[in-house]
Amino acid sequence: MLHYLDWSSWSAARASWRQWQLFRRVQPYTLVSREKLAVLCRLITALDRDQVPGAIVECGTFKGGAAAVMASRANGRRDLYLFDSFEGLPPPGVEDGALARQQFQPGWCASTEDDVRQAFAAADASTAALHIIKGWFADTFPRTQLPPIALLHIDADWYDSVRLCLETWYDRITPGGYVVLDDYGRWEGCTRAADEFLRKRGLPPLERTGSAGHYLRKPDRAGERSG
Repeated sequence: MLHYLDWSSWSAARASWRQWQLFRRVQPYTLVSREKLAVLCRLITALDRDQVPGAIVECGTFKGGAAAVMASRANGRRDLYLFDSFEGLPPPGVEDGALARQQFQPGWCASTEDDVRQAFAAADASTAALHIIKGWFADTFPRTQLPPIALLHIDADWYDSVRLCLETWYDRITPGGYVVLDDYGRWEGCTRAADEFLRKRGLPPLERTGSAGHYLRKPDRAGERSG
């Protein structure tokens, strides 16, 4: 009896194995779950398929593991702009809730630019299109000119930071591009800031992928309601 090899299934299995290996290599450089990393890969694939132009922007990079995964998937086709203080998270505010204020410690999520480059090396991702912007968001955002954005990955935890990211960069996102919020549903401040922004702009609720995070695909401008 002949057994025919299903090449499409074989190719998918190989791709899945390579992706798992990539996630394993960057694990020391990220706190983002493998499920959420897989969603980022899937969205970049969708951007390429739909020919959505623009850069990848990450606000809150830590040691660069998630950024390295996105760079590996983008394979040099998109610029990457990474914003981080590299001093850790700022203190949470009143809007972030009691739990965040109780658990916060100075220097939480501190890292270095060298960590990011090591993560890229671990992922075998090119740094040719990498732009690292060091400093607090309130200082670096106003002086940074970005090209159109295809994917905005916000991993900034707290209300003030997430709100600033959305208010500063959402209008730079190309229609059909994505906003991914790593901490939505986990931290009170992130969830509140996102919900307020969605209501203000008349945007639909975030898409949820099981336990793998939340994202929004930016609609055409004609489909938005001004706040």
